Amino acid sequence: MKQKRFLLMLIAVCSAWVGLASGETLAERMEWFQDAKFGMFIHFGVEDKSAFNPVDWDAAEWVRIAKEGGMKYIVLTTKHHVGFCLWDSELTDWNVVDQTPFKRDIVKELAEACEAEGIQMGCYYSIADYHHPLYEPKYQNRANRRKGTVPGADITKYIDFMFGQLEELCELYQPCLIWFDGGSGFRNPEYKPLLRRLEMVDMLHTYGTLSNSRLGDDDALSIVDYLSMNDNLAPTFNPGIYFESAVTMGDDWHYKGDKELKTPKFLLEQLVNAVGNGGNYLLNVGPDHEGVIPEAMASRMKIMGDWLKKNGEAIYGTRAGPYPFEISWGTITQRQDNENTSLYLNVVDWPEDGTFTLFGVNNAVLKASLLATGEPIEYTSEFDAFAGQNIITLNIPKKAPDEYVSVIKLDVSGTVSMDRTFMQGSDGKVVLGTYNATIHDLEPIPDKPSKAIDMQMITVPAKGEGIMPARGLTVTGFDKTGQALSWDLRMYKPGRYEVVVVCHVGKNQPWEVAGRMRANVAGQSVENELVENKRVVTPAMDSKVVDVQCVLGTVEISAVGAQTLTLEVASDFTGVKPKVRSVMLVPVREDQ
Repeated sequence: MKQKRFLLMLIAVCSAWVGLASGETLAERMEWFQDAKFGMFIHFGVEDKSAFNPVDWDAAEWVRIAKEGGMKYIVLTTKHHVGFCLWDSELTDWNVVDQTPFKRDIVKELAEACEAEGIQMGCYYSIADYHHPLYEPKYQNRANRRKGTVPGADITKYIDFMFGQLEELCELYQPCLIWFDGGSGFRNPEYKPLLRRLEMVDMLHTYGTLSNSRLGDDDALSIVDYLSMNDNLAPTFNPGIYFESAVTMGDDWHYKGDKELKTPKFLLEQLVNAVGNGGNYLLNVGPDHEGVIPEAMASRMKIMGDWLKKNGEAIYGTRAGPYPFEISWGTITQRQDNENTSLYLNVVDWPEDGTFTLFGVNNAVLKASLLATGEPIEYTSEFDAFAGQNIITLNIPKKAPDEYVSVIKLDVSGTVSMDRTFMQGSDGKVVLGTYNATIHDLEPIPDKPSKAIDMQMITVPAKGEGIMPARGLTVTGFDKTGQALSWDLRMYKPGRYEVVVVCHVGKNQPWEVAGRMRANVAGQSVENELVENKRVVTPAMDSKVVDVQCVLGTVEISAVGAQTLTLEVASDFTGVKPKVRSVMLVPVREDQ
């Protein structure tokens, strides 16, 4: 039996090597991944091996739900941190076939079901292993597990075992990707070589299998293929590298009941945010102990699938929109066809006055319509010499066409040319993200990039002096008098604007920041303590974290066109230091 399996493995290896010898197939695999956009993450594991017997599990049903939801690939937790394998591994008997009453190869059956329906399957694989006797505690992914020693443990030999298991998965099931996790114990630069990352990725590539960045926290993608964002997080801007945002539908990854699930609207907002900023969206479900995806989860995916049937053109096969910064009303995706380009305006906050304004697109408009129905939209396009930008005005229905996310399709001539400066949105807001701000430290720091985004640390904060990237795509170290951030922006609408500083805090944590900030724009300054005005849950962030909005004051901007806004620390922050995500200029309504 083992000889037969070995022969099949050998045939698979040879086929994979022939297919990828030129490197072209790997490029096509990455293009497929970028086109797919939407996948299903499945956290399914064994808590009690002697009782694990999910008699109602049906791989074909899982795939049906994914396909009905519009997902193009599935990623299954083939081995989570406890080290238990959901396939019949010949390298360990710590697996579902040898240790449970179920005695079925879950990965094999799911791979077959995916192939039957034209869905790609990827394998989640935890580097950390709480069970394997070779795994040395100091490399575990949880601090409380890094104590003590295990007799006979040898991390080098464990890595050999890991290589063997991943090769086994590739040979048996041809996964589209390996979703590495649990590698935080290797963050010390001295430990990273133990992972043999280049060798690992080269091996995966011979099978046409992609690798995510959690193989040694490769945020800059120097070795791996794409970036995995922090859990339940996505950028609100285009980070310039391809990423995937993995989000759980509720508060947990494994099944803990189906309470507190995100709404379909919230999930669709997360989808258009990830895709509009250049990434994929991997939505997690946790099947119950019988192997069934709860109806509350399946029904939400059905709603998403129905939306995609009408609006999938704005998602599948598209690329990030031409505006690289955060947009307050939604996101833009684009698709180039021959000599022209289609822009898809994925509008989450639909204007109530029947007018939608798009700034800075320097192309002739050919057609505007509602994507779902094809209904034409009247428009004007003109250059405003005072504002110094082109302005497209769309006459839209006053009521949002879709209860979740409405999509406007804008066909323009040629490749899109769009001003790459911070601009107002259709709602008049300007959002200035700190990751894209110019940093002004107290003193010049040699070789330090001028912007946080240029430090290429998205998921693991870089260590250094002064203002630095922090988790949640915020900046930290911005807490000493005289430090500053600045942005160049372009205004179209004169008027009164609130200057709002947006920071991160835990959902249930009090806001206890002591210090003052000052904003300077249009020849005016406003200064205040960072006093909490309101909390906002945003689709791009983990539901356990909220935006705290702090109003510094109100400015009058009478001149349209180019402006510079500078945010500076006016007095030192003591105690808890702020993690600043953005600054907003918010129009003050005339009736306020």
